[in-house]
Amino acid sequence: MQALFSPVSLVFILHALFLQGIWLYIGRISRNRYLTDLMTFQAPSSRLSRYYHWRVTSIEHALGEGIAYLLILIASLYGLGFALFGFEQVNGAFLIVLFVALLSLMSALQHAWRVKEVVDSESRIAVGIQIATDKIGVTRMMVDDLFIQGAMGDGRTWFALFKLAQRKDQVGWTVRDVLLEKGKEEDARFQSQGPESSSTSSSKDSGPDIA
Repeated sequence: MQALFSPVSLVFILHALFLQGIWLYIGRISRNRYLTDLMTFQAPSSRLSRYYHWRVTSIEHALGEGIAYLLILIASLYGLGFALFGFEQVNGAFLIVLFVALLSLMSALQHAWRVKEVVDSESRIAVGIQIATDKIGVTRMMVDDLFIQGAMGDGRTWFALFKLAQRKDQVGWTVRDVLLEKGKEEDARFQSQGPESSSTSSSKDSGPDIA
């Protein structure tokens, strides 16, 4: 208990929170830019967008990023500790380092699991469209069902669909055509119903997301 309230422990906790905040902030900005590119059917147009595309491409990338962050966290904690405090004080705060490392590992594993769900969903959708006789019809039914669900719709399925729309094959072209056509239909419906119903309808769906 005494080690918990020592100066080195306080510095370690604050430093870990600071790094975690930076990591989450960069991730959020990267996600927003990547989603903007996805929803406008563009390839990743910036470094942050390309970075987010890389981290959600496979569970291996997500785990690799988490491990790299964990190593940076531990190295920076000990580097800062040895620069400010004595050897014995830093070694006495080992449990604090272990605690923040475990929390960071749990956060990385949660992100990797979300990526796995998106990748699996993307794979299932792609296979379903490939084996379907009426590829346009199957894709349209899927998109219509998500629109009907509104805010209750699975954002990860939307995310997987917009990712598939980036593919340069029959599946990608099919998904993209259906999404573009559905977007035009919704724009026409909003214009015919007026601004009030448009704002209400737009609040039903928050768009693709994996968070």
